[in-house]
Amino acid sequence: MTVDLRDKVEEDRGLIKKIQLCIPGFRGYRQKEDIRIADSMLRQQIADELKNTVLLPLEMTRESASRALELDLMNDLAAVISQAKTAEAKIRHAEQGYTGISPAARIKKTELNALYEYDLALIDGIRGLGDLAKAASGSAGTGNFVKTASLLREIREGFGEFTVIFDKRCVDMAGIGAF
Repeated sequence: MTVDLRDKVEEDRGLIKKIQLCIPGFRGYRQKEDIRIADSMLRQQIADELKNTVLLPLEMTRESASRALELDLMNDLAAVISQAKTAEAKIRHAEQGYTGISPAARIKKTELNALYEYDLALIDGIRGLGDLAKAASGSAGTGNFVKTASLLREIREGFGEFTVIFDKRCVDMAGIGAF
């Protein structure tokens, strides 16, 4: 279960931020800024989850495959690890919907909340990929490289779907798509 960081950020507001909530015209900015902070924290957690639950087991799989001289599998692993590292970087450095105090185009609080919910839903995808990566590591550890290859194909497909979803998020944030 994932904690809603929006509530945590709201609870942890200091005196200055609480005062800002009382200033007319600044309240909305403060609330939106808190949602942006929560989303940024969430994306860091998602990237960490990807690193710990997907990348680390894939690295262990690569070690098992290299010890067994499974060269064909090494190529597949390199591609999947590259996808995982690319996804991690995209998540860590994704657009957060910042518009400043007096922007030319405003991002509404509902849109920022939708963005947070969008990012929250990504955790399930990462956890599913993590389960597959652990299974691949286990099968490689026992020498079942046929099963490992099959699991790597599933992981590649999963990252393909993940990338499409995450790229749609970026397009929506840029205001190109219908958000």
